[in-house]
Amino acid sequence: MDYELPTNFDLIVVGTGVVESMVSAAASRIGKTVLQIDSKDYYGGDWASFNLETIQKLISMESNEAQIDVNGVSIEDNEVVVGVGNDIFNLKDVEQTWNIIEKFPEKNVEEDLNVVEEVKEVGDNKNDDVINAGWSQEKLLKENRKFNIDISPKVQFARGDFVELLISSNIARYSEYRSVSRVLTYLNNQLEIVPCSRSDVFSNTKVSVIEKRMLMKLLTACLDGDENEFKGYENKTFFTYLKDKKLTENVIHYVLYAIAMCTIETLCPVAVQSVKRFVTSLGRFGKTPFLYSMYGSGELSQAFCRLSAVFGGVYALNQKLNGFIFDKGNDFKGIICGKQRINGSNLVMGVDKAPKSFVGDVSEKRISRGIFVIDRSIMSSEKEHLTLLLFPNQDGKRNCNVIEMGSLTGTCPKDILLLHMFIEQNASPKEDLNFVVEKLFKPKDDDSNESPPNILWSFYYSTSNTNDSDLTKNLGKNVFLCPGPDMDLDIDGSIKKAKKIFNALYTDCEFLPRAPDPEELIIGEEEEDEKQDKEGNEKDEINNDNVKNVDEVNNETT
Repeated sequence: MDYELPTNFDLIVVGTGVVESMVSAAASRIGKTVLQIDSKDYYGGDWASFNLETIQKLISMESNEAQIDVNGVSIEDNEVVVGVGNDIFNLKDVEQTWNIIEKFPEKNVEEDLNVVEEVKEVGDNKNDDVINAGWSQEKLLKENRKFNIDISPKVQFARGDFVELLISSNIARYSEYRSVSRVLTYLNNQLEIVPCSRSDVFSNTKVSVIEKRMLMKLLTACLDGDENEFKGYENKTFFTYLKDKKLTENVIHYVLYAIAMCTIETLCPVAVQSVKRFVTSLGRFGKTPFLYSMYGSGELSQAFCRLSAVFGGVYALNQKLNGFIFDKGNDFKGIICGKQRINGSNLVMGVDKAPKSFVGDVSEKRISRGIFVIDRSIMSSEKEHLTLLLFPNQDGKRNCNVIEMGSLTGTCPKDILLLHMFIEQNASPKEDLNFVVEKLFKPKDDDSNESPPNILWSFYYSTSNTNDSDLTKNLGKNVFLCPGPDMDLDIDGSIKKAKKIFNALYTDCEFLPRAPDPEELIIGEEEEDEKQDKEGNEKDEINNDNVKNVDEVNNETT
């Protein structure tokens, strides 16, 4: 480190994940001095987005567990130094496959057959006979900087907690969002569009008129919250309720898997709330209930980091963190960064940054994930779509979430698409996701003229899911751990985690109140007579601007 940081902070945040960055922004917003620091050279941690070249470096990613190096820093007799990070919550099970040739021959372009044969040897894709698709590894990597590949992709409900926070806190101006243009499900051995409006329901040719009426009646009951309708099902599954209502298999599928996004094991009250969230988010910013962050979900962390920096938060990436300093009672005192000791009143850190002794008994679940670069959409259309596919497993107990995005999202070049899959881990990521890969990319046995997309590149891996774990054990009273990404489609659960930490830190303070626009900020001191002359007019103008800016944020979010 070629420069020195300030030596005392109200709050030190280690890691730049979404939860850590929310807490950092909220603390800076109320005037606390905040240092957010990370040994990595990018924002986001397991929430980050990478280009096609840098994501491949995760294959050989080193352990997070660091060696302790006091480096001449003064340590008191009652203090101990503990290493930063652990190897428990790393990305694991990483497997990359190229299904296209390394590069095209410089001459004799006519030898396409030889090229195709060489490609067959490279990949193990089921449709190798059409895998060429006009792309080579060299050609794809030349488009490297046009990729923003999420490690943990998320979409947001249009009336979810996150979007409401974007608007109420004025953070919306630090990021851009695009509406998910279609929601799909897999029904009767084919992809189907999920009806997301009354007109969609009644124009759908896959369900009968009677089924349409059943569906509308059920959605209305969930939306109105009629307690009598669901009386007696408080401890029963939603699937049982749907069966008892004598609904058809088609209606049950649409409601259970596509709208409630549940499984056959989900309790009825939980599923009803999920249906209500889906329905109430319809029509706010687009045809579907969902929004996606332009340029990747890695922008989510950075939006909060930008707000923190506006209010004085200090940021230091790519820093060598040599140890945490605690007293004998596990209370936090400071960190060792290079040759410098930096003291802090409180410590917030991502679970992957925590000393191994703090998280050794944390029960860990994992998420199987897959990323695919494909040459065309899983469901062809005249225009590019941002697609969410809700794909139930054969046993109905696990759902796979699939997000397909094109160049209009700022995540990949033109003429190809990015496709993400994720599901709760049971085996290896490749095994867990194989049932979806087979359905989407294997040629059909029927006489269909439409070929499935070709997989040009695949990347399998697993990430940790600690959101249901107790992250308060073995911690001092001024130490707080933040979970990483979970299986949820959105980050509303992460907001609740961040609020809980913030409220424990600063009991009587509001979590992320509205931030003023740049023109509302006063820099320096004005002469007293100028203040008096302008006071009345400025108060009226700012009040008017506040109303206008809230409207603008709504429009910009759209």
